[in-house]
Amino acid sequence: MAMIVYQGVEDTVSEEIDDERLNYREEHWQVHHGDDEYTYIPRERVYTVKMTDPHFIDE
Repeated sequence: MAMIVYQGVEDTVSEEIDDERLNYREEHWQVHHGDDEYTYIPRERVYTVKMTDPHFIDE
């Protein structure tokens, strides 16, 4: 799971989503909500992003 916290239109938004639905491209974060629905968030409005790395195994 991933967590992104950013400045929305009126307030701070905290969104928890699957890692594969969150991408960083060309200076903005892209959240895929399904089908052709995306939210694009400029990096300047993002406070924190936490993602789990499915390729990392803690031994």
